[in-house]
Amino acid sequence: MRGSIRDSRALAKPYRDLVWLAYLTLPAWTDEHRRVVLAHRLAAATLSRHQEEDPVRLRALLLRSALRARPRPWTGLLAAVEVVPAVTGSGDIGFTRALEAVPAPARAAYALLRLEERAAEEVAQVLAGAGVPDPAGALAALAEMEERFGVTATLHSPAADPCLARLYGRLDVEAPRRLLAALVFCAVAVAAVVPWLGSGRPSSAAAPAATPETAAPGAWRTTTSLDLATWPPRGDLLSDRALIGRAMRAWGRRHPQLLYAGRLGATAVVLLRRSSQVARYLETKGRPTLEVLPEPGGSSPLKLTATPRGSRYLLPPWVTEAAMAPFDGRWRPSVIADGVIGPVPVLREDGCWRGPLVRLRAPEVPPGLPYTMVDLGRLAPARVSYRGEGSLASAWRRLGCALPRPVSEVREASAWAFRSVRLPEGARGQWFCVRLTDPSGAGAVQAVLLATSGGRTTATRTGVTHGTWDCSRLAPDIAASVWWSAPSGRHYRVYAASAGVTVDGDTATNADGEAVTVLR
Repeated sequence: MRGSIRDSRALAKPYRDLVWLAYLTLPAWTDEHRRVVLAHRLAAATLSRHQEEDPVRLRALLLRSALRARPRPWTGLLAAVEVVPAVTGSGDIGFTRALEAVPAPARAAYALLRLEERAAEEVAQVLAGAGVPDPAGALAALAEMEERFGVTATLHSPAADPCLARLYGRLDVEAPRRLLAALVFCAVAVAAVVPWLGSGRPSSAAAPAATPETAAPGAWRTTTSLDLATWPPRGDLLSDRALIGRAMRAWGRRHPQLLYAGRLGATAVVLLRRSSQVARYLETKGRPTLEVLPEPGGSSPLKLTATPRGSRYLLPPWVTEAAMAPFDGRWRPSVIADGVIGPVPVLREDGCWRGPLVRLRAPEVPPGLPYTMVDLGRLAPARVSYRGEGSLASAWRRLGCALPRPVSEVREASAWAFRSVRLPEGARGQWFCVRLTDPSGAGAVQAVLLATSGGRTTATRTGVTHGTWDCSRLAPDIAASVWWSAPSGRHYRVYAASAGVTVDGDTATNADGEAVTVLR
């Protein structure tokens, strides 16, 4: 049986807005049925209980509930009807995936800012009222995501509409299976409760069995696709089925691939993978946390924990040599234990991100040369490179204070020092072109001017461009322009270009007379 509910435009606008806000805020890893049903429940409950509240307060109350919601995997187990939001913009699937990859407060900001067209100040007020600790950071994360889509970002919208849903009736033959599943769940629950009643404490031995998928040892040797699907499970808690079961239930995905289960200090860590996502489940002193992030490339280590002592990483199974360094450039060999290295120390300076750097080598994977990764604060370090005078570590240490920490996953980070210049009032400047590439291959490019005067260095950034070859081997010609503030406080418009490029006003051409994009 199949049908659809009425068009979302027929629903009352306040209710429709609350459904959208709840749907976009709820965990993106939740399956569509549970997510859309819970969104409608939250919207209906909020309106019925707080209909006299002003719009800002009403949305803050709903958002607080949506941020705290943790859908249970057994929700809807016995439902006779499955509810799935209708796809209304199949061309926006890429935009939808990018939106779901940002933190929940940023998705909520999108619902308020773009779908309801509220002012940024009002959006920040709603976020703060819901208990979001950094409303400005949520708005910045949304802006960074939208920048990847350029001026067309406002033309995109989520591909599925939670207010225009399709209903799928399940065949009667499924009823016995659902009933059996419910009975099994109840039996397991009883088995877990009885020992607890007798002993005065919960029994981990009574936890449901966890059956994740796993890759065979050495699977990466049998394929040319060196990705996470070939990583075997590692860690000293692989036999702890209760821990792994809790991680699987927290994520709610069926049959994920187990990558890691182990104890690092006081924290138990489980890494799971499914459908281009990686879930990192942590238990510290009995307190569980779950983070779901886009899947990085298979050559990247995965961050297991980050503590004041440093970060620990799970390496690809083909990596057999590793060294680590903060941004001071002093490399130290790292011991690899069951695929894990660390803790890797981090230099901490106010307003700057400081790595660390990790140098890896896989002798059995041609060409077998070392490659360097930089930790930008995400799940996986990014492959890092540098072209210009000085060392890679020195260049990225300077850029670490010039660039904001990325809010989404970065696969590759490259920098090119393309011009040293004299600036007004006796200052010296060095121009960098920086390219950050996400897991899909899309690049974000901007130029950075580091100006030094009187022993003090300041950074001035251009705007970010997306969807170009700039600052890559496919586009070797670079030009940039910014308004620079001199030590006197006076502002100058300054230009720079790579070798062979001529700048005339706001246009730039290469040696062949071809136009070159000016980063500004």
